[in-house]
Amino acid sequence: MKINNVICIIALVIILAGCATSRNVTVGQLAPQKKLTTAAFVPQDGNSPEMDSYVQQQLMAHGITPKLSLPAGTRQSSDVDVIVVYSDVWRWDIAMYLQSLTINLIDGGSGNLLATGHWDNSVFHGFQNPRDVVKELLDDVFAKLPASK
Repeated sequence: MKINNVICIIALVIILAGCATSRNVTVGQLAPQKKLTTAAFVPQDGNSPEMDSYVQQQLMAHGITPKLSLPAGTRQSSDVDVIVVYSDVWRWDIAMYLQSLTINLIDGGSGNLLATGHWDNSVFHGFQNPRDVVKELLDDVFAKLPASK
């Protein structure tokens, strides 16, 4: 009887660990940044209008006005405070699901990396709402960015 309980507990721990998503933020510069008020996307292959919309909505929620997209490969622009580059990976399993998301915020003036937010779905993936994933990831990114001057 005890062995069955132990096996059940171990199986439950393994399953729960496999269902956990991960999210991390890396800040590129520790010095306080100027206040970020404008942003432009640099499109990547495979970016969708839906994900663009989710990212734009969250930028606006943080007081940043999205501007027109910049050409692929752009890393500097004096027209915006921040350049946003994201990469999303989708997979198919009964329905499409978001496997991973990386969002890079780059200083428009200097071209230096301000922060990177990365989210990974679990081994035993869930069907998370991508809008919620973007919100939580960008909330973490902006919480960790050094305070503006």
